[in-house]
Amino acid sequence: MELLVLGGTVFLGRHVVNEAVARGHDVTIYTRGLHGAAHPDVEHVKGDRADLTPLHNRHWDAAIDTSGFDPEPVQASASLDLGHYVFVSSCNVYPDWPDKPVDEDSPTWQDGEGYGQGKAAAERAAHAAMDGRFATVRAGLIVGPHDNVFRLPWWVSRIMRGGKVPAPGAPERSMQIIDARDLARFLVDLAEQRVSGTFNGTGPIGQTSWGELLTAAGDAELVWLPDEKLIEAEIEEWTELPMWLPAKYEGTWRVDTTRAQAAGLTTRPVLETVRDVRSWLENGGADELHDWRSEFRPKPMSAEREAALFRLV
Repeated sequence: MELLVLGGTVFLGRHVVNEAVARGHDVTIYTRGLHGAAHPDVEHVKGDRADLTPLHNRHWDAAIDTSGFDPEPVQASASLDLGHYVFVSSCNVYPDWPDKPVDEDSPTWQDGEGYGQGKAAAERAAHAAMDGRFATVRAGLIVGPHDNVFRLPWWVSRIMRGGKVPAPGAPERSMQIIDARDLARFLVDLAEQRVSGTFNGTGPIGQTSWGELLTAAGDAELVWLPDEKLIEAEIEEWTELPMWLPAKYEGTWRVDTTRAQAAGLTTRPVLETVRDVRSWLENGGADELHDWRSEFRPKPMSAEREAALFRLV
């Protein structure tokens, strides 16, 4: 298969390229060449999403778009000579999420500005351009080696340092994650098989728990802090203690993936993902990260801030 990957050098795109190359596909990536290194066995065409001139007058059997956020460039990409188009979207397209559980038929944003609104508009643009040859995968929390946003690595890194670690909420609270390698495999499957439709790309509901996830990272002493204590301490949701939202957001970890599972999405054990993230960190993984999306990376929590939290227990 002749495959075009829009993106392909940082995190999810990197795993998509690795998966496609391992299957023997001829891969072309289209990036600005500013972040990360291209796989040695792919064609790297350099350019910006706003100008697809370098891709004109060429044909690909399929494209996987890991870097589209706005409707205009995504529509332009979908208007290339492509057999099939697989778009990486986000659960943020659902207005109800994370306040309420969602499934693959839940309503999406139809107007407005913002990340989720842009992704929803991009989905509609690509769907219109591809005329039934389009799949959108609404990703959940993507984790794994080479994670440039550094959410799960933040936790693994902190637990590797040992001592007392503030843990959010309750150990039994459920979570859903998706290893980037599993998501990449699913995306390539959809491209190979030319499957159309809408899919939620994350682990199954009840896949794991906070306790299982953090315990898998190492032997540090986890000090569990109830939501009300974290709110009292004005902990910034999702970022200061990465991936934490209070339980009142009941839909956070209740994203239904029935259709995706029927189409072949499978997820590896959480223990394997955490182990591989730890190995990546131990081998200097954090040092490889470039600046792309670095503004979203959570900052280390100071010892003073941690001590203040422990006094709340």
